[in-house]
Amino acid sequence: MFIIAAILREYYYHVRKANNKFANHHIKFREWVIFTKFFTWFKVKLIRSDKRAWLLKFRYFTVPNWFRKTPVAEVYLALNDPYSFMLIQVLPELEQRFNIQFKLFLVYESVPGVTIDPKLMRTWAIKDANFIADQYQLKKITQQPTQESLFTGQQMWQLRPKTLDNAWQLFQQTWSNDFDYYYHASTPVINYQIKNLMRLVKQGHYLPSSIFIAGQWFVGIDRLEHLEKRLADFGLAKDDSVAVYQKNKLVFAEQQAKDNAADIADIADIADTKILEAFISLRSPYSYIGLLQAEKLSQHYQIPLKIKPLLPLIMRGLTTTENKERYAVFDASREAKKLNIPFTGIADPLGQGIFNAFQIFSYAEQQNKELAFIKSAFKAIYVDGLDLSQKSVIESLCQQHKINYLQALEYNNEHDWQQWSDTNQSTLDGMGLWGAPCFRFQNVICWGQDRLAQIEQAIIVS
Repeated sequence: MFIIAAILREYYYHVRKANNKFANHHIKFREWVIFTKFFTWFKVKLIRSDKRAWLLKFRYFTVPNWFRKTPVAEVYLALNDPYSFMLIQVLPELEQRFNIQFKLFLVYESVPGVTIDPKLMRTWAIKDANFIADQYQLKKITQQPTQESLFTGQQMWQLRPKTLDNAWQLFQQTWSNDFDYYYHASTPVINYQIKNLMRLVKQGHYLPSSIFIAGQWFVGIDRLEHLEKRLADFGLAKDDSVAVYQKNKLVFAEQQAKDNAADIADIADIADTKILEAFISLRSPYSYIGLLQAEKLSQHYQIPLKIKPLLPLIMRGLTTTENKERYAVFDASREAKKLNIPFTGIADPLGQGIFNAFQIFSYAEQQNKELAFIKSAFKAIYVDGLDLSQKSVIESLCQQHKINYLQALEYNNEHDWQQWSDTNQSTLDGMGLWGAPCFRFQNVICWGQDRLAQIEQAIIVS
């Protein structure tokens, strides 16, 4: 299997190289799309394999236990990363509760090209990191480090022992711009971080603020819940304490009884400010999970849900990496399992699959069936493994919800999906965000399904 994977990866590389050279050649692009879909399916099967999970457990836990060795988790941090600033604060507490050691690696930012707008991403990351700080009573970010502080902190990292206490002290000094003297940029220091970044990529990831143990990645504080569970399952917990890092759960607070228990569709007269907007992408597994959670919020709190589909980032010019796509599928599968959401893989809708679904959406919305249609499209992609680029699949989805396929196509001719898709993207740009999923309720905006708890709190307060 691994030999086949290597061969497929090599072919995948050459196909993409050919398409970069002949970007406007329709046949080459179609070949790339077809192969990408097959390769994605293959990776999902490999990632979800029970044999792979057993081998990883044997290698990283069973064998070290024979030799009475404490399992080691690799932690990749970047001094200028807000999420690393938060993660380093909680690692000592984890070491106290579990028989585990953390080995720290300083990297030079993240892998280039993983976001379409790095400036927007950083602005949001600082805001989001401070939200996490409020959740777990951590030290917040009040200012950004200067270049001189970053250079100095990176230099001091190499000079000091790589302990958790030293690392946290260095993060505080860097972000507070609190050094007695400052170093200039140093090529050996930068090369040291790039070497660690290459190690991060070789291990299978692309972002700092990430923990690697037993063949699995846990990114940021948001995924420590999974790490806690995994360590406990392998008998590494020192006590019977419950998971600490699980404050993103929705609570579904009790509401006052209403005189009329009408369906959510019958409360369209609610003010526009009482609408939950969901900006989603069919190619994003997090959008699939987030939309189902947003629907539950909509139903529980009787708030109208407005769906705003977006083109995938890769269809807007963003290049992605194999590590990013692999982790997204694995992590989404892990999140779906936690939430009891069906998830068996991904039949990549890239290209024509997106076009086909978007051509139907406007008409489905006009018929008040947009949620049902999009949910069926997501189910086809992530559960049933159906190819949305096939006309028969789209027709079948329409039949399920009594949507006239031909009338939908005709309606699309008058309400071109490219126009409303561009409008949705412009709206998102105006919100200071860039990709899916995003959610908005009144003046509360969040990126990612992990922050729906923040949306829920805004709904409760309203």
